[in-house]
Amino acid sequence: MRTLTTTLSAAVAASTRRPCITLTAEDHINHLAQSINTAGNSAAISNACVASDGSIIRVRLTRGGNALQQSFQWQHISDPTSASQWSAWTTFSGGSNNMFEDGGCCVSNNNGTLRAFAQQGSGGNSIYVWTSTNNGQSWSSSPGSVLAPPSNALCKGMGSAGHNDVFFAYDVLGGEALGCSFYNGSWSALHTWTLSAVPNCSGLAVVWVSASGLYYVIYSDGYTLKECTTTSNGATWNALPDIAPATSTAIGRSNPQIALFDGLYQLTCVEIDTGALTGTVYSYPRVRQSADLLHWSTGMILHDLSESFAAIMLKATPPGQSRARYIAAGMAAVQLGLDFQQSDSTQFVDLSGRVLSYQRSDELEKPGELIVTLDNSGSALLGSLARYGAGFAPIGLNATLVLSEGYQTGTPPGNPETVTVGRYHINQIVVERSPTVNQIRLVAYDLSRNLDMQNRYQITYINQSLSWLISELCARAGLFSLALPTTAQMALIIPTFVLHAGQTYRAAIDELCRVYWLDYFLDQNETLQFRELSSADASVWSYQPEVETLAIGSDDLRANHIIVSGKPPVGGPLGAITSGEAYDDTNLHTVGLERLLLTADQKIVTASQCASKAAFLMQQEQRGQAQHTITVPANPALQALDVITLADMPLPAGTGLTSNARIVKSEIKYEAQKGIYEMTLDLEGV
Repeated sequence: MRTLTTTLSAAVAASTRRPCITLTAEDHINHLAQSINTAGNSAAISNACVASDGSIIRVRLTRGGNALQQSFQWQHISDPTSASQWSAWTTFSGGSNNMFEDGGCCVSNNNGTLRAFAQQGSGGNSIYVWTSTNNGQSWSSSPGSVLAPPSNALCKGMGSAGHNDVFFAYDVLGGEALGCSFYNGSWSALHTWTLSAVPNCSGLAVVWVSASGLYYVIYSDGYTLKECTTTSNGATWNALPDIAPATSTAIGRSNPQIALFDGLYQLTCVEIDTGALTGTVYSYPRVRQSADLLHWSTGMILHDLSESFAAIMLKATPPGQSRARYIAAGMAAVQLGLDFQQSDSTQFVDLSGRVLSYQRSDELEKPGELIVTLDNSGSALLGSLARYGAGFAPIGLNATLVLSEGYQTGTPPGNPETVTVGRYHINQIVVERSPTVNQIRLVAYDLSRNLDMQNRYQITYINQSLSWLISELCARAGLFSLALPTTAQMALIIPTFVLHAGQTYRAAIDELCRVYWLDYFLDQNETLQFRELSSADASVWSYQPEVETLAIGSDDLRANHIIVSGKPPVGGPLGAITSGEAYDDTNLHTVGLERLLLTADQKIVTASQCASKAAFLMQQEQRGQAQHTITVPANPALQALDVITLADMPLPAGTGLTSNARIVKSEIKYEAQKGIYEMTLDLEGV
């Protein structure tokens, strides 16, 4: 239930109501619309960070000729729109013609002190460090030495979290190991990981999370994006599930780079297909997101930012400017975008006074839909309408419609009060014009429509909890805000779960929600709400005189005996099965029939789990027995799965029936010219 003020709650139930709504169109999309040509830069391993004054510091290792005799260079970019700043390089003092081109490099902001790292290639194998205390405008006159990896080992990747640290992959017997060093007045000795060596390493990135006291290290073995954690002293290491499992040797992944902005970690790596197996040749960055560094989205490719070695996505407010910019930086090109500002007419428009009508529908396990008709008299809205491929505006594909509903409050009513009821992303734009009509019709869906996207590569998960798997699949679809119950079923360990290639994320989530029983919907804050229903759920609203139409009924075509079969026991007698049952004796006595439901699920492995699933299924069968529909004045407080009380008028004016019921579908209609502002609710039993 959405929270209403006392005055708005009173207005909903008042006999005289004056509706009010607001609707805005907002373009929060990072279009990266401005491209800076820096084709003069040669391909190279690079890294970048944001200095304390908002300038961007980028470093690179030159390539070509002797791999052990390259140069380490830096840039200071105070104006991201300047192609010359992105193209001018300065060689670090003491880093000329003596650095290893494939050792990796990195730069980090350590609470105002910038540090840049790369490995010596000739004259030794030390990891060198340069420092800057003026936001990267100048650097130390000679490098310091962090340490020299043992046995003259060469590095294969380097990263720093900006917590007075440096991490690196280096050659060991059997492949590559990860190591680190920490600065506290001087650099510590080598801390080597306790995990097994990997056959190869193609770059790494590091994040420090102070809340957990852990470093998260993301690294590539050339094909798989892997992840592990280590403690603040580098003593204890723990492997995490792969971010992007290998697809044989078809797709290469190299040089992960990471930044945190807009509440999400942004992980960029270069994906490469030589065409040897697929026949397709490409090399471009992919940007993935995560809210917790555990579950990652599939992300989005930057196909037109062709890059062979490394690219990074950043957000910075340049010196002397008030507006932040998004920066996707490769060597041959840089792409820029602007952050959202309500004052920018190319990103925001208030459509409240233009709404002629709309229909809003919400249903469990489906994306919410909004169909709205806008008055375009005098073509007044065309200036806010995006032209596909020719510019951006607030009324554009995938832009956000924010809808708020409410009523005038006060005595007499004159104070508009609304609450946000949904955020929808525009899917269709239709301009309708005739001699008597000039309108724009928009069709939009909430963010859960992303669950209907297809997964590209098959992924197999082993021994993960139900809660972990749901979080994982939602993140892969780009939904990071979840509300999960803390009940026992969420801790259930699923022995094996396969996310198939070509399968939609919704199909996979629906499968997990039916291991026992969960329902879900997206709320007005774009949080995906998962609920385990209970017959003890309290009623949040009561209806009697407001009911315009009422249909109360029941349906008996349902099961009253459920048998669930799980995975057969290992080592049991021939023919042994794992099963559990549930019964509805009241219904058996009422109808005099056994109606059997048989179901099998290989994800559950014990008889008690089978019995639990049977009980959940029986509860849903019982809820489905009650089928009600009511039409009432629009109520912005109500949302999916809310329990309401229906009390019809007493005899003879009404039926006198009273029932508690749960919302499974709602449809709100608003037509200003006809004075329609009503809600139709489909309900089931509690």
